[in-house]
Amino acid sequence: MAAEHISTVLEQLRRIIADERFRNSEFQIDLLVCRLEAFQSMILYQGDGQFSVRLLERGITVHALDQVLYNIEDVISDVLHLGVSTELAAAGLEKFASTQSKAASAATATLYILRRMLEELEEVLIGNPHESHPLHSKRSFFVKLSKLYGLDVVKKDIINVILGESFRDSSDSIKTIIIVGMEGTGKTYLARCICTDCQVLEIFDNIIWVNVSDDFDLGKIARKIILSLEGLEHDSLRLLTLVPLQSLLDRIQRKIVNKKSLLALDGVGRYDCDDWEALRAVFQHGMSGSGILVTTHEHSVAGAMESSYIFCLGKLSDELCWMILREVGLNDDTLEYAVEDIGRELARRCEGLPFAAKVLGDAIRHYDFGIRGWDFFLRNCIWKSPRIPKYMSKILSLSYCNLPLSVRRCLSYWAIFPKNFEISKTLLVQHWMAQGYLYSSDNLEMELKGEEYFKCLEAHSCFQYCTRDGGMLTCKMHSLVHDCVQSLSPYDLMMRFESVKQLTLNLSSWTEEVKVVGTHHLVMMIAQGAGFPMDISGAEKLRTLVAVTQGCLITSQALSNLFKQSKHLRLLDLSLTSGWHNCFGPSGQGNILDEIPVEICGLINLRYLSLAGSKVLKILPETLCDLHNLQSLDLTGCSSLRKLPDGMGKLMSLRYFYTWCCSSITSYPKGISCLTSLRELTNVIARADHNDAKEFTLGDFEKLNNLCGHVRVKLVGNAIDADEAIRANLWNKKDLDRIRINLDGDIGKESQDVIKKALNPPSDLNIEFVGWWI
Repeated sequence: MAAEHISTVLEQLRRIIADERFRNSEFQIDLLVCRLEAFQSMILYQGDGQFSVRLLERGITVHALDQVLYNIEDVISDVLHLGVSTELAAAGLEKFASTQSKAASAATATLYILRRMLEELEEVLIGNPHESHPLHSKRSFFVKLSKLYGLDVVKKDIINVILGESFRDSSDSIKTIIIVGMEGTGKTYLARCICTDCQVLEIFDNIIWVNVSDDFDLGKIARKIILSLEGLEHDSLRLLTLVPLQSLLDRIQRKIVNKKSLLALDGVGRYDCDDWEALRAVFQHGMSGSGILVTTHEHSVAGAMESSYIFCLGKLSDELCWMILREVGLNDDTLEYAVEDIGRELARRCEGLPFAAKVLGDAIRHYDFGIRGWDFFLRNCIWKSPRIPKYMSKILSLSYCNLPLSVRRCLSYWAIFPKNFEISKTLLVQHWMAQGYLYSSDNLEMELKGEEYFKCLEAHSCFQYCTRDGGMLTCKMHSLVHDCVQSLSPYDLMMRFESVKQLTLNLSSWTEEVKVVGTHHLVMMIAQGAGFPMDISGAEKLRTLVAVTQGCLITSQALSNLFKQSKHLRLLDLSLTSGWHNCFGPSGQGNILDEIPVEICGLINLRYLSLAGSKVLKILPETLCDLHNLQSLDLTGCSSLRKLPDGMGKLMSLRYFYTWCCSSITSYPKGISCLTSLRELTNVIARADHNDAKEFTLGDFEKLNNLCGHVRVKLVGNAIDADEAIRANLWNKKDLDRIRINLDGDIGKESQDVIKKALNPPSDLNIEFVGWWI
């Protein structure tokens, strides 16, 4: 992992070099960058294993080297923060003279520290650098199989059951078909092929796909069913967490009555009889011929569901694995004869799992070195590596080695998510942004860089599937890939706890088996009834903290202590509706958070903050606006929040701002007009009758030209001011697709045509008028 980490450090150092404010020959940062690049080449040339041995010979562990690199990153962040402060001062948002002077003095001191740290790192890694050999082609391949190898007969049998008379027998209860098999046997792929078959599509009014994961949480399943049935956007999933379960079930029942529906539940693990029967009872109200398709790796689940139609998937023959490997891995058909012996041996090592053959084929195709590439994968020492005990992880790690260094770090970050975690691409990219993984020397937008990395992971078969719900792309990592990522990740990447009873935690004593001092990414799962810890001893290096609780009281004092300790936090998630609760336990009451302490201003590196679902939170401190690096702020469901801080204009890095269901806010501050980096703004209240000095007005959209997707706007006032409508400058909102407008007060008397004419939107910008506001 050292080479990947150095890659991230290099990108951040290049940002300093590119900034004129920090160009100073005294520090020779560019020379230090060249040295780091040489170290990186040395690691790539030697391989992680040989490099680790070299370090150990000097009494240094890879973990210790990682700590040095993290420390360097922290210093780089301090330098870059000084640049932001100077930018704010120049924009008139801070006192310029004093800020510029302090920044120059601090930059000198901080750059000196950075230089010394890099020199110390050089002493650790001193050696003869070598040119690296490319581990991957820059071309990206993603090969879909042309047919269901070994599964076509099963598919035909299941479709015959669905089309048969017995499946439409109204005298019996709703029919259930179960596909059972171990991980990697193609259950999900088979189920998707069935759901998209033209014969199946023809007979069903609704086909609903739900990723269940191990916990059979009826609330989570119901919300995803509604999302599919009503064609809602994925953001609505968070809002539906606030709806009672029975209301959700009634809503589903109304949607499926007198319709034929097929519900596909993928990846059912632990089985809950009551929830299962409740779900079946709802779908009993559909038309005769409706059914439920289930995939599971647990034979006990298949037996408990008492289905008459159970299809067991076994391992494939070595011959079929070779056919998959040949189709996916061969770039040149003329090489088939030359690589057949090698290919058949590789197929044998896939041990009958089609997923293993597919991933290995992707890796070989991406390597693209002809016969030499096939031979490399057969003889590579990783097959015998003691670091990765499972043969499947060995195959996957070969694919991992083919990823660009920057993408490897994005993949390894996934280890903080639990197995079967489903996440939107937008949120995943925001996580990567928060950790600093998406900076690039080519000045490419971070979102575009994230899109590039996401497609690269998809091309390497890292995702079990990607689905699009209402325009939002969501993905789930294959469980076997997740195992591999965790085995390749450093010990300190993630620590999860099923329960935390004590109020004071000490990271160094949580476990006797693994020393976790210097933990950087922490998902803290707190048992119901336990309080948020008043002190987290050893949390000084935390970069990520996610608190997953059920009804946990988070006091202001506890947060104040956390903010004073964890100065390097990049991501802080204290939300109810972020998706973590759906993975770790039944739906229920979220965190009880009523105050954010002023000490939050000390988190100068914070880039992602979610307080979503904090229903009792009434105010936010003005010091929150000192978080100049904040990129994402999620206040979804903070229904008691009365107002936003007046200094919002200082959040110049803010790109994502979510205020769904913040119903107590009556106006938005003027400073939002300064947030020119904003890409997503879910809701905003705008005064339309004049340009107010303190409140956000219609004309304040003028400079928000990076907005994407859609935005909801409540227009308030007596009438539409023509000058404000023109100043809104909708013609320059090239990436904005839709504006939903709610008219409030006297302005509601205006004709919608008059308002639309005043706004004069471009033809490709859809203006909708809605009678509700959330």
